[in-house]
Amino acid sequence: MIIFSSSMIGSCRFAWLLTATCFFALPVQSASAQGDPGRPEVEIEGLNHEYSSCAVVHFSVRNTSQHPIYVEVYAEELKSDGWTYADYPYDLRDPRSLYEKRVMVNPDMTEPGTRVGITYDRCLRPRFVKQTNKAFVGAIEKKDRKAPMPVQQRLRVDVYVLDKGQIKIERRDRSQPFIRVPEKQSDRPLKQGNPSAPQ
Repeated sequence: MIIFSSSMIGSCRFAWLLTATCFFALPVQSASAQGDPGRPEVEIEGLNHEYSSCAVVHFSVRNTSQHPIYVEVYAEELKSDGWTYADYPYDLRDPRSLYEKRVMVNPDMTEPGTRVGITYDRCLRPRFVKQTNKAFVGAIEKKDRKAPMPVQQRLRVDVYVLDKGQIKIERRDRSQPFIRVPEKQSDRPLKQGNPSAPQ
């Protein structure tokens, strides 16, 4: 036969009360927070796993959200200090941003479910670079050949929304990385230089 003293019963009640208080004090998680918080608002489609050093990358960005968005797209490269902008960064949707600062007025919004086709020319020589096209391209190819590991790149999409008539950044989504593989001499096209680069 087990006999509980009044002091033991009091201790048990205190322990139960403390446990119940701690349980009910825990924050309640809302239903909306139980979904996948990492789900992107855009899908980057059409990328390959690898490209040659100066191959032009054609891809598209699809709005998978339920509302109109505006997107800017930037190329990133994995360097010794982590992921950062690729050399000579600009918004791939608007190559003019390589040379001038833009002000977003009446931006071209992307409706839900629609795609935006984009091109990334890594070897596009900016006008302010004094090298010739051939020297500019050669420097990039040489860097790739001398790299101890294949150069990794990816695409970053900055997603903007309209809020009370003002455009503001909502989030950033990124593609899977792809690598740059130096071309073999036999794989080079017969024509020299980069026809897409400004003269």
